[in-house]
Amino acid sequence: MRPNGALSTSCLVLAGAALIGCSAPVAGDDATDASGVVTQGVVRVERAINLSRDDAWATSAVDVDDAALPGPPVEGAGSVTNVSAKFMRLSSVADAEVAERVVGSTFDLPSAGSCMVLSPAGDETATSLSSIGTIELLDAGDVTMKTDSTAMPLAARAFPDVGALVFGVFYTSRDATSDLPAPARYVFESSGSGLLDRFSFEADAPAGPEEVRVGDADLADGVELEAGVGATVQWRAEEDAEAGRSRDVIYIDVTSARGTAVRCAFKDTGRGVIPGSLLDPSTLGPLPASATLSVHRTRQVPFSASGIDLGEVRFDLSVIGRARIAAR
Repeated sequence: MRPNGALSTSCLVLAGAALIGCSAPVAGDDATDASGVVTQGVVRVERAINLSRDDAWATSAVDVDDAALPGPPVEGAGSVTNVSAKFMRLSSVADAEVAERVVGSTFDLPSAGSCMVLSPAGDETATSLSSIGTIELLDAGDVTMKTDSTAMPLAARAFPDVGALVFGVFYTSRDATSDLPAPARYVFESSGSGLLDRFSFEADAPAGPEEVRVGDADLADGVELEAGVGATVQWRAEEDAEAGRSRDVIYIDVTSARGTAVRCAFKDTGRGVIPGSLLDPSTLGPLPASATLSVHRTRQVPFSASGIDLGEVRFDLSVIGRARIAAR
C-alpha cells in the first residue's frame, strides 16, 4: 500500500505508534535462506455488515480475494465474510508487493490523514510476472482457523493458471456466511506437509466499527452527500486511540456505481473528514449518483512460524451503507 495513491502494498498504515508500517511482513536479518528464496505467509480475515435498512439495496460487502472465486453481489445481506491464507515461496529479490498483487493479496491504503482514488482494477499480470519470476503457493496440509466460538477448516484450492509461473494451492473459507466474531482471539493451525512444517499461531482481531454517522445521519438510514462539500464521518473510537497506542486504522470508501472509489484513512480517534474536492463528477462520475459508503477498521498482526520467513494476519472489519451524491 503506497501512500502516494498508486495501487500497491508497499506501505501499510496499520501498526506501530506512528500508524505507518510496511505491508510486507517484518522479518529479521535471517529471513532469507542461503538458496535465495523466501517464504511469505499472508492471512486475511474480512467481515462486512450491511447496515442498510432497505432490503433492495445491493452491495458486494467485502473485497473478496480475487482468487477465492467470489460470488455475485449480495442483496440485503446482514453479514458477508471471507478468510484466505496463502503461503508463497519466491525469490528473495522479487518485489513483494508485486507478488502479492499477482496472487490476489494486495491491499492499498493511503497514509493516515490522506486519501487516494481507486479505479476499477485492470489486468497487470503480464507485466507483474516479468519482474518476479516463479511463485509457488505451498501446501500446508489441513489448515484450520479457531476462535472461542468457531472452528473453521479452510478449503484448499488450486490457484488459477497464470502463465504457468504461479502454481500451487491456497486456502479460503468455504462460504461467505461463516461466523467471524470480533473482537476475538484467532488461532490458525496446520497439519503440515512435505513443503511446510506444521504450525500454530495467534492474532487478536479488533472490534468492528460501531455508531457510525455521516454528518447528522446514521449510516444505517442512508446518507446524502453534496458534491464539493466535505463529509464528516464519526464512529466509536478505540479506547487506546487517544493515548496513541492504537494498532488500528480506520479507512472509509465511497464507491460509485461505475466502480471508482475514494478511499481516506484516519487514526482511530472517532472522527474523519472526506475532502469535498474528491466528491465530484471528475472522481465519481455524473451526478446525482448512488454509491456505497463503507467504514473499515483494519489491523495488521505479524506472526512467526517454522518454515515461514515473513508472516502477517490482516483483519478488515467493516460496516456498509448507501449514499447519494447530489450536485450543488
